[in-house]
Amino acid sequence: MKPLKKLETPVLLNSSLPHAWDQIRKIRKNVGDALSGYDSSLRAAATMVTSELIENAVKYGEEVPAASHILLSMSMEGGRLVISVSNGCADGPGVRQLEGRIREIAEAEDKAALYMARLEQLLAEPTESGKLGLYRIAFEGEFDLQFSYVDNVVRITATRSFQ
Repeated sequence: MKPLKKLETPVLLNSSLPHAWDQIRKIRKNVGDALSGYDSSLRAAATMVTSELIENAVKYGEEVPAASHILLSMSMEGGRLVISVSNGCADGPGVRQLEGRIREIAEAEDKAALYMARLEQLLAEPTESGKLGLYRIAFEGEFDLQFSYVDNVVRITATRSFQ
Protein backbone atom coordinates (compact mmCIF):
# COMPACT_ATOMS: atom_id res chain seq x y z
CA MET A 1 0.00 0.00 0.00
CA LYS A 2 1.32 3.43 -0.93
CA PRO A 3 1.65 5.97 1.85
CA LEU A 4 -0.86 8.79 1.70
CA LYS A 5 0.53 11.91 0.12
CA LYS A 6 0.20 15.22 1.90
CA LEU A 7 -1.96 17.80 0.17
CA GLU A 8 -1.42 21.54 0.13
CA THR A 9 -5.17 22.02 -0.17
CA PRO A 10 -7.94 19.72 1.04
CA VAL A 11 -10.06 20.32 -2.09
CA LEU A 12 -9.39 17.64 -4.68
CA LEU A 13 -12.18 18.28 -7.15
CA ASN A 14 -14.90 20.85 -7.81
CA SER A 15 -17.06 20.43 -10.90
CA SER A 16 -20.26 21.82 -12.35
CA LEU A 17 -21.82 19.33 -14.75
CA PRO A 18 -24.76 19.34 -17.14
CA HIS A 19 -27.49 16.75 -16.65
CA ALA A 20 -25.92 14.36 -19.20
CA TRP A 21 -24.88 10.72 -19.07
CA ASP A 22 -21.59 11.31 -20.87
CA GLN A 23 -20.29 13.20 -17.83
CA ILE A 24 -19.98 10.03 -15.76
CA ARG A 25 -17.00 8.61 -17.65
CA LYS A 26 -15.17 11.96 -17.42
CA ILE A 27 -15.82 12.26 -13.70
CA ARG A 28 -14.62 8.69 -13.05
CA LYS A 29 -11.31 9.59 -14.68
CA ASN A 30 -11.08 12.89 -12.78
CA VAL A 31 -11.66 11.15 -9.45
CA GLY A 32 -9.05 8.51 -10.24
CA ASP A 33 -6.55 11.21 -11.24
CA ALA A 34 -7.26 13.31 -8.14
CA LEU A 35 -6.65 10.30 -5.89
CA SER A 36 -3.74 8.83 -7.86
CA GLY A 37 -1.37 8.97 -4.88
CA TYR A 38 -3.76 7.20 -2.53
CA ASP A 39 -4.44 3.56 -1.75
CA SER A 40 -6.12 1.74 -4.64
CA SER A 41 -9.03 0.56 -2.48
CA LEU A 42 -9.86 4.13 -1.45
CA ARG A 43 -9.52 5.28 -5.05
CA ALA A 44 -11.80 2.50 -6.33
CA ALA A 45 -14.40 3.14 -3.63
CA ALA A 46 -14.38 6.90 -4.28
CA THR A 47 -14.77 6.33 -8.02
CA MET A 48 -17.75 4.02 -7.45
CA VAL A 49 -19.37 6.41 -4.97
CA THR A 50 -18.96 9.40 -7.25
CA SER A 51 -20.32 7.45 -10.21
CA GLU A 52 -23.38 6.31 -8.26
CA LEU A 53 -24.14 9.81 -6.99
CA ILE A 54 -23.68 11.44 -10.40
CA GLU A 55 -25.80 8.74 -12.07
CA ASN A 56 -28.59 9.44 -9.56
CA ALA A 57 -28.30 13.17 -10.17
CA VAL A 58 -28.55 12.68 -13.94
CA LYS A 59 -31.39 10.15 -13.66
CA TYR A 60 -33.54 11.92 -11.06
CA GLY A 61 -32.31 15.51 -11.11
CA GLU A 62 -33.60 18.50 -13.00
CA GLU A 63 -32.77 22.14 -13.48
CA VAL A 64 -34.29 24.39 -10.82
CA PRO A 65 -33.62 28.10 -10.17
CA ALA A 66 -31.17 27.31 -7.34
CA ALA A 67 -29.34 24.57 -9.31
CA SER A 68 -29.04 24.65 -13.08
CA HIS A 69 -26.23 22.07 -13.04
CA ILE A 70 -25.06 19.12 -10.99
CA LEU A 71 -22.37 20.17 -8.52
CA LEU A 72 -19.66 17.78 -7.38
CA SER A 73 -17.03 18.37 -4.76
CA MET A 74 -14.44 16.03 -3.32
CA SER A 75 -12.16 16.99 -0.47
CA MET A 76 -9.99 15.68 2.34
CA GLU A 77 -11.04 16.87 5.76
CA GLY A 78 -9.11 15.65 8.78
CA GLY A 79 -8.49 12.06 7.69
CA ARG A 80 -11.82 11.79 5.88
CA LEU A 81 -12.64 11.77 2.19
CA VAL A 82 -15.80 13.79 1.57
CA ILE A 83 -17.72 13.53 -1.70
CA SER A 84 -20.74 15.77 -2.17
CA VAL A 85 -23.18 15.93 -5.08
CA SER A 86 -25.97 18.50 -5.39
CA ASN A 87 -28.73 18.66 -7.96
CA GLY A 88 -32.13 20.18 -8.44
CA CYS A 89 -35.26 18.14 -7.78
CA ALA A 90 -38.81 19.44 -7.43
CA ASP A 91 -40.33 15.96 -6.95
CA GLY A 92 -41.41 16.18 -3.30
CA PRO A 93 -42.50 12.53 -2.90
CA GLY A 94 -39.29 11.32 -4.58
CA VAL A 95 -37.17 13.50 -2.30
CA ARG A 96 -38.96 12.20 0.82
CA GLN A 97 -38.39 8.63 -0.38
CA LEU A 98 -34.69 9.39 -0.92
CA GLU A 99 -34.40 10.99 2.50
CA GLY A 100 -36.03 7.94 4.11
CA ARG A 101 -33.67 5.56 2.32
CA ILE A 102 -30.61 7.55 3.43
CA ARG A 103 -31.91 7.70 7.00
CA GLU A 104 -32.48 3.91 6.94
CA ILE A 105 -28.92 3.36 5.73
CA ALA A 106 -27.42 5.81 8.22
CA GLU A 107 -29.21 4.20 11.16
CA ALA A 108 -28.56 0.59 10.14
CA GLU A 109 -26.07 -1.38 12.17
CA ASP A 110 -25.68 -3.95 9.39
CA LYS A 111 -25.16 -2.28 5.99
CA ALA A 112 -24.55 -5.67 4.35
CA ALA A 113 -28.01 -6.89 5.40
CA LEU A 114 -29.65 -3.86 3.78
CA TYR A 115 -27.67 -4.39 0.60
CA MET A 116 -28.54 -8.10 0.46
CA ALA A 117 -32.22 -7.40 1.19
CA ARG A 118 -32.36 -4.99 -1.76
CA LEU A 119 -30.68 -7.56 -4.02
CA GLU A 120 -33.24 -10.15 -2.93
CA GLN A 121 -36.08 -7.71 -3.70
CA LEU A 122 -34.70 -7.15 -7.18
CA LEU A 123 -34.41 -10.90 -7.78
CA ALA A 124 -37.93 -11.55 -6.48
CA GLU A 125 -39.48 -8.76 -8.57
CA PRO A 126 -37.91 -8.86 -12.06
CA THR A 127 -39.92 -5.85 -13.26
CA GLU A 128 -38.42 -3.67 -10.54
CA SER A 129 -35.01 -2.15 -11.08
CA GLY A 130 -32.50 0.20 -9.56
CA LYS A 131 -32.30 1.85 -6.19
CA LEU A 132 -29.29 -0.24 -5.24
CA GLY A 133 -26.60 2.45 -5.54
CA LEU A 134 -26.98 4.04 -2.11
CA TYR A 135 -26.73 0.61 -0.50
CA ARG A 136 -23.57 -0.06 -2.54
CA ILE A 137 -22.08 3.23 -1.33
CA ALA A 138 -22.63 2.28 2.31
CA PHE A 139 -21.77 -1.42 2.10
CA GLU A 140 -19.17 -1.81 -0.66
CA GLY A 141 -17.68 1.68 -0.43
CA GLU A 142 -17.84 1.93 3.37
CA PHE A 143 -19.04 5.54 3.16
CA ASP A 144 -21.48 7.21 5.54
CA LEU A 145 -24.29 9.16 3.87
CA GLN A 146 -25.90 12.45 4.78
CA PHE A 147 -28.81 14.22 3.10
CA SER A 148 -30.05 17.79 2.87
CA TYR A 149 -32.79 19.46 0.83
CA VAL A 150 -33.06 23.24 0.54
CA ASP A 151 -34.67 25.36 -2.22
CA ASN A 152 -35.43 22.26 -4.33
CA VAL A 153 -31.75 21.24 -4.20
CA VAL A 154 -30.82 17.76 -3.00
CA ARG A 155 -27.35 17.39 -1.55
CA ILE A 156 -25.95 13.97 -0.72
CA THR A 157 -22.65 13.81 1.08
CA ALA A 158 -20.65 10.59 1.37
CA THR A 159 -17.84 10.46 3.93
CA ARG A 160 -15.22 7.81 4.62
CA SER A 161 -12.42 7.84 7.16
CA PHE A 162 -9.03 6.52 6.09
CA GLN A 163 -5.49 6.19 7.38
